[in-house]
Amino acid sequence: MIDPNAIAARLERELFDSIVPFWENHSPDPVNGGFFNLIDRDGTVFDTEKFIWMQWRNIYMFALLANTPAAPPRWLELAESGFRFCRDHALLEDGSFAFSVTAEGVVTDYDPKFSPMIESIAAIASAQLFRATGKDVYRSEALLRLKRVREMIREREASAPFPGVPPLRSLGTWMHLVNAAAEVLACAGEADGSPRRFVEEALRVLPGFRHPESGRWIETTGVDGSFRFGNSAGRMLMPGHGFETLWFMAEAAELIGNRELLAKIPDWTRSVYENALDREQGGLFPMQDALDLPLVLKESVGLKWWWTHSEALLALAMSWKISRDEWFLARFEEIDAWCTAHFRDSRNPEWFGWVDRAGNPVSLVKGAPSKTFFHVPRCLYCCAKFLRGE
Repeated sequence: MIDPNAIAARLERELFDSIVPFWENHSPDPVNGGFFNLIDRDGTVFDTEKFIWMQWRNIYMFALLANTPAAPPRWLELAESGFRFCRDHALLEDGSFAFSVTAEGVVTDYDPKFSPMIESIAAIASAQLFRATGKDVYRSEALLRLKRVREMIREREASAPFPGVPPLRSLGTWMHLVNAAAEVLACAGEADGSPRRFVEEALRVLPGFRHPESGRWIETTGVDGSFRFGNSAGRMLMPGHGFETLWFMAEAAELIGNRELLAKIPDWTRSVYENALDREQGGLFPMQDALDLPLVLKESVGLKWWWTHSEALLALAMSWKISRDEWFLARFEEIDAWCTAHFRDSRNPEWFGWVDRAGNPVSLVKGAPSKTFFHVPRCLYCCAKFLRGE
């Protein structure tokens, strides 16, 4: 029989003895504040450009861990320093954040398509900072960013992305909203009622992305909930987003006492897993076509991504917590073993981000514009909690 407590202890050893020291030693910028994101296999910073969605993810993780027993003061200091850096250097006149800045904080890029995600991550980071410090500035920031996410969704769903194309609804954006709203509600309380209201709204909307016949979670639908399988973009799905959506929904449903929805999560997780599994080479496919037609996006062909697997581990652990079905523990162990064989670096701490279908690394870097101190440590921290039934 698989012992979930033993797995939890192993994951926490990896987190606190390996992953956290790697990022704590190599990522903080001691001169300008904030965090370096572009980090080589051994921890060497190979480029000093800072990506703001990655800054907020670093802030979130250090703030989250600052709330753990025996956390050293430095973790909170790093989180607060990162908060000041983002507010002082990346905040634009319209209240949104830049996409990237120089090491010193000069804006180098702005990309509005990332704005809802950046706002969501800023919300959860600020919420964890409020939980750690009780300072009103963080609570206010968390609520502000959360409301901005909801307003961005409203604006985008009211306008067509291209002439002749009806307004679309994005799984990724609603997924981040439910996570942000639940974190703000858990850390900062009811406030003006918006965190709970947004949680309840997102939990009504999100199941509409699940294609009932296949059990797959589609990236975009019409605002009316219709599936658009007549073109490749409408059929595109990322199993990692399916897994991430499911454990986000489970945490939110648990928080507000929605037992009916919570009970559906294990079966939905099983469907995503069965569809995403590479039965020939092991591991999980990063992108798929809802009708299993050939993929046309080059970045989806021949690669496997670290975050697909970390989110799968989270959804499997959460589903075990809900159901106590040993099937989920067995699948957890299988995916974790594949990660050890192919993503975990045997020479240095942290995971590689991208491997080919057979599991051979295609890049040895540990930090990139889309990879930082976030998916791996969050996975290890939360999986340990879920496997202990917390």
